[in-house]
Formats: sequence, C-alpha cells, structure tokens
Amino acid sequence: MTDLAKKNFLIVYHSQSGRNEQLAYAVYKGAIEADEAISARLLRAAEAGTRDVIWADGILMVFPEYSGSMAGGMKEFLDRCFYPAIDRELHLPYGLLICTGNDGRNAAQLAARIAKGIPWISATEPSIFRGPPDATVLASAEELGAAFAAGLCMGIF
Repeated sequence: MTDLAKKNFLIVYHSQSGRNEQLAYAVYKGAIEADEAISARLLRAAEAGTRDVIWADGILMVFPEYSGSMAGGMKEFLDRCFYPAIDRELHLPYGLLICTGNDGRNAAQLAARIAKGIPWISATEPSIFRGPPDATVLASAEELGAAFAAGLCMGIF
C-alpha cells in the first residue's frame, strides 16, 4: 500500500483525568488494526493544529464535559483551527467521543455547532460514555476507531 492510497485519520483528545486519553488510545488502536490503508495520528488537543487538520481525511475528537460544557482544551483546539479550516474549505467527516461523569449531551451539541460552522460533516452520532471507562467501554472505543477508519477507506464519508 502506497502512502498516496492511504487515508489520514486524525484523533485529537483532551484529558486531565486520563479517562479520555485511554479512550483516544483505544480509538487509535482500533483504527490502525482495522485497515492497512489507514494512517492514523493521535494528538493531544494542545499539540494539534491547522497542519494536522489539513493532513486529515477525517477527524475524531475525544474529550470530557466539564460543568455541562465542552472541555476548554478541545474548544481552544477548535478555535485555533476554525478560520483556517474555513478558508481552506476543509469539509471533513468528523466524530465525537465524550467520557463524562455527567450527561455529555451539551458538550456534544456545542462541538457539533462549531464543527457545522467550519463546515465539517458529522459521520457518526456522538458516543457518550459516563464514568470511568471499563473493558466494555474501551472495546466500544476500539470499534468506533475501526468503523471510522473503514468508513474513510471505503469512501463512505
């Protein structure tokens, strides 16, 4: 498989407790094991930027909900990339994975509103997990990574 034929999958995460980091690594594992035609990049939100978004054919964001809102680290990543992505017409498929001790729906709604403004295209329903990730939740995150990677490689989104 040549690098030109590979699809680029960007996984961006924000985590303070380690929960969302665990989930992001599970997504990454699922993606790279799913298809040799995928090139996956896993980055903390503080380290990711416009170059990474330009590189990507699809993006999955993994973050917590804090006080009923999107984590500031992920919001800052989206703020950094918002106008450069619009200017470059980067209409990417995206997904959301949120691990929270609360509801998670408001954080998903806020992230979706920002993504729509770029405009990125929602490829999946937001995945929201409550509480510490156990083996079942980590397996679900791996499956999400594999499914997103497969969707990119097959041109589904």
